[in-house]
Amino acid sequence: MNTLQGKSVVITGAGSGLGAAYARHAARLGAAVVINDISAEAAQSTVKSIVASGGKAVAHAGDISSWSYAQSLVDACIDAFGAVSGIVNNAGILRIGKILDLTEADMRRMVEINLIGTAACASHAARRMLAAGKGGSIINVASGSQAGDVALGGYGATKGGVASLTYSWAMELRGTGVRVNALSPLAETAMAAQNKALMAEQAASREVHYAALPDADVNAPVVSFLLSDAAEKINGQVVRIAGKQLSFVTHPLIADPVLEGDWSYEAVAAAFGETLAGNQQPLGLGYQRKPN
Repeated sequence: MNTLQGKSVVITGAGSGLGAAYARHAARLGAAVVINDISAEAAQSTVKSIVASGGKAVAHAGDISSWSYAQSLVDACIDAFGAVSGIVNNAGILRIGKILDLTEADMRRMVEINLIGTAACASHAARRMLAAGKGGSIINVASGSQAGDVALGGYGATKGGVASLTYSWAMELRGTGVRVNALSPLAETAMAAQNKALMAEQAASREVHYAALPDADVNAPVVSFLLSDAAEKINGQVVRIAGKQLSFVTHPLIADPVLEGDWSYEAVAAAFGETLAGNQQPLGLGYQRKPN
């Protein structure tokens, strides 16, 4: 299969884990790949594995939270392969902390990398794609933690921000040939290992449970599909891949029931007492229920 033949793709945070899995799979399908990582050694390691298998890849080490570095990263893809047709904003960090433990430094760093880094890379990639006039695919990486998770409030907030950026950018770029989607992956990675001690407590607070985390490679075909021309009509979606389950994640919606009225304090109190308090939304990642 050469479904990505002729595609040139930037993948951030691809020195290991999920990013490396995405890069190897895309290269096997014919894509030329720019491997970004904060570690030059890790980026080069992924490049070597791709080249050894007959693929095309170059390394570009740096911190994607720098707006100017993000521009140089996208331009490096054009310099190496003549164009940028896709970008996977995979780079991210996790800092664990409940509300009483979260530090300013951890929160700021997650925002810088997970949110600002994604915005920087996507913005520069979109500019180049629009200028070339050949369309393209921007894939951001969200997380089920955006629905809330114990000790992952800061991390989940950045990933919720990534999802919101995805929705807005998809609206803005609709009709241009540049599409924007997000992936919500699940895998046994170094990041997941940081969270292992909290998994039982987290599972008790949400509907969705995981008996075991799949290998990173399970997620890669979804990324390759979203990079391909076969996904040209998929736009503005958060795609969840969790082992054997593949689905969309709902966008934020106005929940039923929607009450109509003139909302004095007394009317609001009555509305909650009679109706709304009994229709509160569940906490944590869950499944959408269709009406009976």
